[in-house]
Amino acid sequence: MSVNASFQPARVNVVSGEATALNLHLHNESDGERMVTLRPAGDLAARIVLETETVFLDPNEQLDVPVVVGPDASVAAGDHSCVVEVVDGDVTASADAALVVDSSESWSARLDPQRSRSGGAGRHKIAIENTGNVPVGVQLTVSAEADLDTELAAPFVDVDPGATANVEFRATPSATFWSGPTIEHPFTVALTGSSDESVELDGVYEQGPRIPAWLVPAAAGMFAALLIGTVAWFTLLKPSVESAAREDAAELDTAQQALLDEQVVQIQIAADEASELPLGRATDLRLTVAAGEAVTSTRAFDFDASGSGRTLSITDVIFQNPTGAVGRVELLRDEDVLLDQEMANFRDLDFHLVAPLSVESASSIALRVSCATPGPGTDECEVSATIVGFVDGP
Repeated sequence: MSVNASFQPARVNVVSGEATALNLHLHNESDGERMVTLRPAGDLAARIVLETETVFLDPNEQLDVPVVVGPDASVAAGDHSCVVEVVDGDVTASADAALVVDSSESWSARLDPQRSRSGGAGRHKIAIENTGNVPVGVQLTVSAEADLDTELAAPFVDVDPGATANVEFRATPSATFWSGPTIEHPFTVALTGSSDESVELDGVYEQGPRIPAWLVPAAAGMFAALLIGTVAWFTLLKPSVESAAREDAAELDTAQQALLDEQVVQIQIAADEASELPLGRATDLRLTVAAGEAVTSTRAFDFDASGSGRTLSITDVIFQNPTGAVGRVELLRDEDVLLDQEMANFRDLDFHLVAPLSVESASSIALRVSCATPGPGTDECEVSATIVGFVDGP
């Protein structure tokens, strides 16, 4: 090959998450002009940035091309190679520099949700994300009042680099009650890493009565609807049906048939009211947003735009980040932010709400994505949200 290529320096220590500059030294050893093409290669190819990909060299000319390599937390500690292929016509050669990635232990934790409410037990999830490049072990302990029993699914977890471990947590009161105001039970989850880093997460379990406040009015409404339906059957429909059966079908005139049809409709309405759930009819919605790098994009859904007075009660929200993009995703009601999550922390993230989020008629639900870095092999951050709940009202 007419052009010789080598890295200077040929070996370098790098820190995870920091960019390191190298020089690719090119020497045209021929008597003619040469044009070569440079391209990253090897297991670090996606993390190598070249100042230029095409270089023209005069006879016997030497030139240094800056090369920047930035191993992130997904690159394990240890020895790696920064490889650049040099294409000269039909001939391809490569130059490589030895990179020693230093160990970096880093992790973060969050409590989802920070506040739960239930008449029986509070359920939470502790998410531990390893943002370093070596495995980390985390010890979990819980401190709470004497009248609150706590249970961790795992008191110790090992988390691989770039991975997230989810530990289920349950808070159960020692005594329950049927009615009355809610009682707050604060608790603290203490986490200690293998290098003695510690984090404390504060949360609250709101203990409510065993009978929800809406249950008695809902039961009364359902009983009233059943009662109206029963009375309507015995006082309106049944006598009409028996009378019609005694008469000859040919003698029924148009007015009698219309009255009978109206009575059937009234009974059907009463039956529908008796069978309807307290929160209304079940429904679901999926919003998908794609945004380019450094771009913020929003997808909105206008609920009941006609303003007919209906209400949407959101009980479950599931975020999906299948490509592993980095950025921020927000769920909004009109201009209010209901949920705000960092996309680097999850691929799939679900919320099951004890008290539903309420969306009134003529309001909008929106998914807003601020893309920082698209997932590997993609040009956009693509994020979705599946919303499940009930629709009430006319």
